[in-house]
Amino acid sequence: MRILWLRAFYFSALSASILLLTQCGGSDRKRGRQDVESDPVAQTESVMEGAAAKPAPKSLKAKLYLEASGSMFPYDAAGSTGEFDEALQNLLTPFEAQKSGSTELFVVNDNVYPMGVNFQQLVEQPNVFTLAKDKGDSRHTDFSLIFKTILSDLKEGEVGVLFSDLIYSTESTAAQSSTKILADVETLMQTTFAGKTKDKSLLILKLNGAFKGTYYPHNGGGKPYSGSRPYYIALMANNATMKALLSDEKFEALSRFKELPGFESFHYFTSATDNVPFYTILLKDAEQAGQFEQSRQERKESKEAIHTIENIEADRKTRGLTLAVGIDLGGFYLPDSYKTDPKSYEIESDEGFKIQKIVAEKGPEGYTHKFLLTTAEPQGGGKREITLRLKRKFPPSWITQTTTQDDSNPKSDDFSEKTFGILNFTRGIEKAYNPQQANTYFTITINLH
Repeated sequence: MRILWLRAFYFSALSASILLLTQCGGSDRKRGRQDVESDPVAQTESVMEGAAAKPAPKSLKAKLYLEASGSMFPYDAAGSTGEFDEALQNLLTPFEAQKSGSTELFVVNDNVYPMGVNFQQLVEQPNVFTLAKDKGDSRHTDFSLIFKTILSDLKEGEVGVLFSDLIYSTESTAAQSSTKILADVETLMQTTFAGKTKDKSLLILKLNGAFKGTYYPHNGGGKPYSGSRPYYIALMANNATMKALLSDEKFEALSRFKELPGFESFHYFTSATDNVPFYTILLKDAEQAGQFEQSRQERKESKEAIHTIENIEADRKTRGLTLAVGIDLGGFYLPDSYKTDPKSYEIESDEGFKIQKIVAEKGPEGYTHKFLLTTAEPQGGGKREITLRLKRKFPPSWITQTTTQDDSNPKSDDFSEKTFGILNFTRGIEKAYNPQQANTYFTITINLH
């Protein structure tokens, strides 16, 4: 079975989506316990409104869920360069540093099993999968049971951390077409996450690590492969806990995901996104052009944020008008490059305003990014509006570039970069988190009088 799910950030994230899977496994994809013990190679292979409703946790603890199956063993094989094990330790160590002995360790395949060791023993083990070889049935992975168990057991302050290659396969997949397999996984992910989206968030990290052993394509029949392969870390938590992990400065050391060896991208699935972030027009900014002031009516209402301006005069030299607007994008866990790209936004204005540039800039008013909105020929007079929306795009480019419907040839040029069905897997989660297919995260309006 190769893993599935997570196989699905950006968590997230993040939005975050969650799963219901059927049993996975198979005599090809997942090597059985007897196979592992008799084969020396196999032995060594392998956006936050809901969150605001609850107080932020005072401390965070990790719960590791390590998939122990034939498709995962090669990631920590003998002779490997060790990126997988290093990433695992680097992610968990900051949690342990907060409170020694707090991390809980589990093995997942046909069920969820306690690993039976402490964090120090995990670190000292040359091959982490050695700790898991006697736990459960490595030929089968019951994703429905695994994710239901992880999500139902999460308490406030706990972060579930699943290490997996996220490739879906069951005993029956070898006899099915790839089209049928991928349609099944998309439906299963949607139905699994559908009941969890209100109070749970999911962040998926994509990493690359050395793989040395047997690879099991979707159509069965193990094939030797030595090289780099994608794998994923799925972080799951209640909304308030996830918000604290991603945005609370006291937990900053726990969320340095970009520093993990082999880190590439992320996606966040969540329904706990502020519909309208804080935003304000900046009255005194070095890059503005023209003159204006906050409307008297808005001043009377004692509003801290400035949304309406009046007495507007174009710049004397250029005859244009440039407004500086501060927006708090801290509640939207998206790549920095996405937040600062004008193409990530839709802007509507009768006066032809355009986004000149966006810079990450924290201001005393409480914003995280400064937007420069400019027009060459402001019309002036009457009430006008500028409407700005942040686009909600799925799939992100990294998922599109990573997914494949055919993983049968380890010798292909792009094999090291591809994951079977990751698009379908994450698209099912996106459908659960965004059932109305909203194409924007928020809309803000600026009024000119």
